[in-house]
This record gives sequence, structure tokens and C-alpha cells, in this order.
Amino acid sequence: MEWKFAQLTDLMDQVGFKDNDIEKFGLDPAKSIVREAIQNSCDALDIHNGKTQVKVVIKKGKVDKSLLPNFAKIESHLRNCIALTTDPSEIQEIQRHIDAIEADTYSYLEISDYNTMGMGKVPFESLTQGIFKSTKFNTGSQGSKGVGKAAYYASSYLRTMLISTLNDEGNRFRGVAKISSHLSIDGSAEKLNYKGFYGGVDLVDNNDIPLLFQRTELGTSIFVMGLWPLAGLNEEIICEVLRNYWFAIYKEQLVVSVNDVEINLTNIEQYVERYFKDNKDYKTGDKQNPRPYLETVKNGKEYKKEIANIGECSLWLSKNDAFNLGAVARFRKTKMLIYKENDLDVGFAGVFLCDNNDGNVFLKEIENDAHDIWSEKINKNRKDEAQVTLKEIKEFIRESYVDYSGMSGKSSFTVDAIDSLFNFSAGGRKTKRKTAPKPDTDPKRVRTDDDSDDPIDPQTRVRRIDSAKFKAHIDPADQSIYYSLHITGTSNAGVQRFRIHIGTDSSKEAINIISSSGGQLNDNVLTLDISQINLVDKIVLDSTFLVAPYLVSIND
Repeated sequence: MEWKFAQLTDLMDQVGFKDNDIEKFGLDPAKSIVREAIQNSCDALDIHNGKTQVKVVIKKGKVDKSLLPNFAKIESHLRNCIALTTDPSEIQEIQRHIDAIEADTYSYLEISDYNTMGMGKVPFESLTQGIFKSTKFNTGSQGSKGVGKAAYYASSYLRTMLISTLNDEGNRFRGVAKISSHLSIDGSAEKLNYKGFYGGVDLVDNNDIPLLFQRTELGTSIFVMGLWPLAGLNEEIICEVLRNYWFAIYKEQLVVSVNDVEINLTNIEQYVERYFKDNKDYKTGDKQNPRPYLETVKNGKEYKKEIANIGECSLWLSKNDAFNLGAVARFRKTKMLIYKENDLDVGFAGVFLCDNNDGNVFLKEIENDAHDIWSEKINKNRKDEAQVTLKEIKEFIRESYVDYSGMSGKSSFTVDAIDSLFNFSAGGRKTKRKTAPKPDTDPKRVRTDDDSDDPIDPQTRVRRIDSAKFKAHIDPADQSIYYSLHITGTSNAGVQRFRIHIGTDSSKEAINIISSSGGQLNDNVLTLDISQINLVDKIVLDSTFLVAPYLVSIND
């Protein structure tokens, strides 16, 4: 078995070493590997043989170079990448990879799945040789865009992976490297393509595969060869498994082993509590916390509704004062976390799931390459349908939330009541009074007795407002939410300009004003003549859920 790189001709692109996809996935290798590898395994569940649960084994190891005939020649190909570039940053990046090469062994990361189908020739060729191509058996497969394979290259200083698979036809084994266009390693001036292959796509005898890479059970093993020495990788992988796949594990669709640690239904709660000490959560990034959502599915109230284009969906809602984000986590059939949105208020959490095949296929079609958003902008052919579906998901969440929060059956609520229910500090508050600056202070910035709470940084005028109280109403026609505002001020209050803010002690922000029955609305600023107007009957805010609004006065 030898490495084979095609000759670079004048009709082929000369490709550099720095690759945008590889660099993107390399920013968080643990997350990239976990999301890409496990989703591929979940997609390959062997339902034809009655399997109901995928098992994924992730483990690190070392293999002696002598056990892989001619494989080490990839090092020479890597070194020869420098010869075809004059870009200092390219040379530096290539050298960083060369410097990481180990002496007698290769560190590797193995990701193997079981109770899966393995790969036939076409998907095997697609994984190793396709560009922006995916040929997964299931049309609702999570990794449908075929670009996530860059996650494996990003974790390898050799930019190389080995794949061993066994399906009903037999065994296949192949290595693939993605480096850059480079000079031949035979000493000639021949230029070679950026991508090389170690083995082919046809069936091979399992005994001809090096022992470490042999498979005797249906399924696929991917080995990241030349694993970067990533500190804390084991713990990071466990955390990413919990963040992204807790739902699949909790519903017994998945078991994951990370070296000697197996995470399954019986211990998922234990591991979530061990790695996530409290309920503090973040919408995105490496501090996301699965704990509020696991608690919500376990102890919360479940709602069901038919949604256009995706069929029956479920929503779980739960209340806990420690839930700081007020988010609903989105999942589809494979139960990998897609994304979260702040659809609720602080003190609440939700989990949305579309668990049917047709809905899974549709949501996949409006999902981006990174599998972290659904949007009508993703697929132009589905734009109109997507808008309807996403709107109905929002409505489902809002309707369920109104019921769960105890506000159903009422036509209006004081903001004090909302404040009490949602543990807000903002509810029913008066507008902040500003004091005139002292002579020795900067007259351009009028400070307040609670300036740190004020999101508005520009100049502010002296308030002449005694109180401003909001009341929330539910329109019986369409169950939408709007607000009335009762405002009083001094006799010389005159014309005042305001923005409307919402939030809690930990998060305050302006909200878009859709419409107002009183005053003038321009550029999200509401102008009121307090001497003429004391009540604004209807203010519509850009929020489908109940909020506790308050006024912030702004300068002309």
C-alpha cells in the first residue's frame, strides 16, 4: 500500500496549505470532532437489523509507524509543501505541522461506531474523496452537507485520517491526506496535487488490514492520525458529548464511551451534574450548559402541536429561579443540539423537538452547514415554507409558555405581576430620575444614582416624569401580546423621548417598538408630549413572549 497523489497539471488549481474549513474546525477541535463524528454515527443506525441504539467509542492511543507499511511517506509529502509557496504565513503554518511529527509512533484518536450499517462504496468514496458532497443513506441525516470532514483534518498535524468500515458487502480501508500542492518526493520537479490517498475504495480482505484497524462488526472506524498534543482533550470531549448529545443519550438512542468513561441513560444525570456544577448557561460557545434542559425534559411539562411542514412536535417547559438564560433549545430526530433562542424569560427553560421523519428531512433542508441554525435564508427553494414553519414554532412556544406560566385565561396583566412571576427586577419600575450635574462634573454626561443599570450611554436630559407603568394585554383575536402605558409627569414635562428596555439584573437591552397608538415613533424612539398624553392604549413590541418593559429617557 502506497500514498498516491495525482500529478498537478495546468488545468488544476494550485491549492495552498491554509484552508478556511480546517482552520474553522481547528478553533475548537473537541467540539468539531464530537459533533461531526457522532452525528455521522447516529445517521447510520442499523434499523434494518433491528438496532435501536448507536454506540460510539472515542479513545486515544499510539501506533508504531512500522505497523503501517509506507504510511510514513506522508511526512515527506508534508515537508515538500514548503517548496511551492513563498507566503511567510503559509511557510510558518506548514513548519508548525512538520515540527509536531513524532519519532517512532503516531498518536491517534479513534472514533468507532457500533450497531450501525457501515459504508458501501459510494458513501465511502464520498467521505474520502468528495468535496462538498454527502451521500448518506438517510435523507434526514444530520451531516447532510458533507463539509464536516474538515474536523478530522484539523485535529491532525499530518492532515490525515484513516477509515476502516465493514458493511454487508465486506471490508474497506483507506487513508486520505489533505495538505497542499507540493513537489514530488522522488527528487524531480514534478508538482503533485494537494490531496493524496493511501489505498482505494474497493473491498479488501480484513486480514490485509493492519490489526489495529480491522473491523469484525458492522460499522465504521475513523482514526485521526498524528493527533495534535491537545491538553485536556479527554475532558473537553466528555463535556462536548454532554452539551450536544445529552438528549440522544437520555432517550436511549446513543451510548458514548470516551476512553474508560461510558455515558449512558443510567449515568447521564450524574455526569451532567459532575461537569456542570450549576444551571448557569450561555446561548453559544464553549460554556453552554445542558443541565437546565435535561432537567426540563425530566421534570417539565410537555406540550404537543402540529406544525406546518414538520408534523407533530413536542415542547417541554420548566421553571427554576436558577435558569438564567430563558432559552428554548432546538432538536430534531437525531437529538443533537442545533441551537438555542431566548424565547422565554429568566427563570424558565424549554426544549423543542421534531421527532418525526418528514419533519426531520424538512428541518435539515433549512439548516446551515455547521448545524447550528434553522433559517428561511438557507434554502431558497424552501424560503416561503420555512418562514411559515419557523413562525409556527415561535407561536407554539409562545402559546405553551403563556399557559405554563399561569397567564392563560387572563386578558391583561400588570407589569408588577409579570415581574413577580418572572423574577424580574425591571417590572413596574419608574423611569430613572436624573440629577443635575455638580459644577465640577462633566456637563456632557449626566450621572444617575443607579448609572450602572442604565444601558443608554449618550447624554440624558433631566427627567420630569413621576411614573411610567406598563400593563400587558392579550388580544383575544389572535392571542398576541401588546402593552398599554400610563405615564405622569410634572406640569412642565413637555415633550419627552424614550426607548423601551427589557431585562433583568444580569441582562438589559433595548427592544424594538413595532407600533404605538400614541405619540410619534421614529427610529425606535417614542416621542410623547406628557402634558397632552397620559395613556398610550397600545404599544406592540418585537417579542412573542411576555416581557417586563420600562422606559429610558434619551436626549434630543
